[in-house]
Amino acid sequence: MIKYLGSKRKLLPLIVETIRRTGETRSVIDLFSGTSRVGHALKAAGYRVSTNDHNAYAATLARCYIQTDRDDVIRDVEHLVDEFNALPGQGGYFTETFCRESRFFQPKNGARVDAIREAIAAKGLPPELEAVMLVSLMEAADRVDSTTGVQMAYLKSWAARASNDLQLRVPNVLPRARHGKGRAHCLDALDAAKLLVADVVYIDPPYNQHSYLGNYHVWESLVRWDKPPVYGIACKRIDCKDRRSIFNSKPRFAT
Repeated sequence: MIKYLGSKRKLLPLIVETIRRTGETRSVIDLFSGTSRVGHALKAAGYRVSTNDHNAYAATLARCYIQTDRDDVIRDVEHLVDEFNALPGQGGYFTETFCRESRFFQPKNGARVDAIREAIAAKGLPPELEAVMLVSLMEAADRVDSTTGVQMAYLKSWAARASNDLQLRVPNVLPRARHGKGRAHCLDALDAAKLLVADVVYIDPPYNQHSYLGNYHVWESLVRWDKPPVYGIACKRIDCKDRRSIFNSKPRFAT
């Protein structure tokens, strides 16, 4: 999975065990899903998981890791990974924005991202299969980035991993959970809380004023592929200025 601020990787056994102790739990909601690391662990434990996140990149991660079941896509994914890994680079928006105007990636890898992302768009894939391929590309790019783990800035000198060649891998998509198929949603958390129903709700909201959209704007642009105007040294999407969650503001959330 991608590098992520506030990852609960080390807490997964505790979270899963705590939910297990609640009794006859079959379904869980993750209201702020992020990378879906917690939801993935809960799905592996057999729970029917519903996730929510208002950012498109996070909802795509959840569609891959929570909603999609391995047996439904694995053959197609393996074929597409091989096909896309053979594509030559073709520079475009991603290369110009994130490799030349900024330095998140080496241009050779930016050109591979451009080529593969355009190929995914051209395929017109079913939503779940498309999500898995987008996650494969996101994770491949994450392995060759030049950041400290957030995209508010890039390193002044190239990270050693940035020189490696971008290579897709098959994401760790799980079989269907024994308590049923998961679902991924892309809603405001307050709207999701009114809509979704489960035995247990796991809530892990943002910690401060910095939005996850601003921290991971490259992934948002990669998933949406809307090629937006950008601003600043980090080439953030222009909508980072106004797409802010009330959960990033104590006064706004309190009202």
